[in-house]
Amino acid sequence: MRFRYGPRAWMDAHCPSLDGQFLFLDPVWWDTHLLSEGAVQVLREAASAIEASRFDEFVREIHAAGGWPPGLEHLAHSLAGLGRGRDEGAV
Repeated sequence: MRFRYGPRAWMDAHCPSLDGQFLFLDPVWWDTHLLSEGAVQVLREAASAIEASRFDEFVREIHAAGGWPPGLEHLAHSLAGLGRGRDEGAV
């Protein structure tokens, strides 16, 4: 299933701020995660990398910097499942 928009638009639409934290809806598993502002920043950077077709490079940079913050690798790969949205033939 392709979505009508890409990872950055998903973050904008499905990661609202709640009293200084963010509620992220996983686009693959449809579960929610309460995230810090720093965690959301990492996911926003991942979303930008996905849309720029450089997610693999981003993942290598994360590993070179010491690895993923706890729990974020799974969520970043869920965003990668969205692809680039409309540019990839979304429905």
